[in-house]
Formats: sequence, C-alpha cells, structure tokens
Amino acid sequence: MINKKIIYMTGLAFASLSLGAMTTQTVNAAAANPIQQGKRLNLTRRATVFNRNGEKIGHLRRGRVYKIRGIKVINGNTFVRIGKNKFVKEGAFLPYVKSAMKIVNRIKHPSYVYDKNGQPISGKFVKQGTKVKNLGHIEIDERPYIQIGENEYIKANNVLTTIINY
Repeated sequence: MINKKIIYMTGLAFASLSLGAMTTQTVNAAAANPIQQGKRLNLTRRATVFNRNGEKIGHLRRGRVYKIRGIKVINGNTFVRIGKNKFVKEGAFLPYVKSAMKIVNRIKHPSYVYDKNGQPISGKFVKQGTKVKNLGHIEIDERPYIQIGENEYIKANNVLTTIINY
C-alpha cells in the first residue's frame, strides 16, 4: 500500500515537472571540496612527492594521514603542500571514481569484415563471441555498419551491444 502511494506521488511529481508547473530556481552552491587548508586527510593511493619546481623527490604510501598546509598550482597541476617543500597531487587525497556503466560489443555469429565500399575483405572474418571495439557508425549503401578498425567494418546487425551497470 505504501509503495503504491510512493509510486503515485512520484508520478505526480514527474507529470508536474513535464508540464512546467514547478518553477526553477538557481542555487549558487559550490561543491564541497574535501581538500582544505588545515584539515588532516588520508592518502587514498600511492603518491609521488614533488618539490616547489615540480620535480619528483620521492613517494608516499597510501593510508597515511597528512595535514594540508596549503594548495598550490605548479605547471598547471593542482598540488597540496604537506610539508616544507613537499607537494603531492590533489588527486591522491580524493576517492576513486568508477564509471557507472560499461559497454561491451560482442559478435552474435561469425561475420565477414568489410571495407569502406561494403565489399568483404578476403580472408578476414570475426568469430562468434569475440569482443570488438566500436569506433563509430557508418552507413554504406543505406546499410548500418560498425567500424572496428582502420578501414574495417562489420554489419551492425551482427553485433550485440550490452550495457553493464555497476
């Protein structure tokens, strides 16, 4: 019963959004950056230590806690000062960001490889179940093809595209 009410209310909200019944408001809120001067942060990955000129001087292990003494841009990269003349790239303190989805292209059944004119390339074919890269779509003689290499194409009907959500 509660689930039906939630679904009903969600549907009403989406309907009102699509009709433009709700007004939009702009909020100028800055994203909360965890790297601020004076904070103590944990290294989330192995980091290289640089000097103020951007030259490598050592390495640090992940898992150690360091006090942020300042933030400086060196050679176009943002660095965090952790000691006297010791700087680490800002990304070493940030958590890893994984892609939410992965796209996999597999061959559904054995397929010929075609050239840019739509003619099969002799001696070239792709076996069933093979993963292929999708370098783009093209139409040859009004038929859809997927580019898998330089001047190498496969009919789009022979490729199964799967999207995997993590």
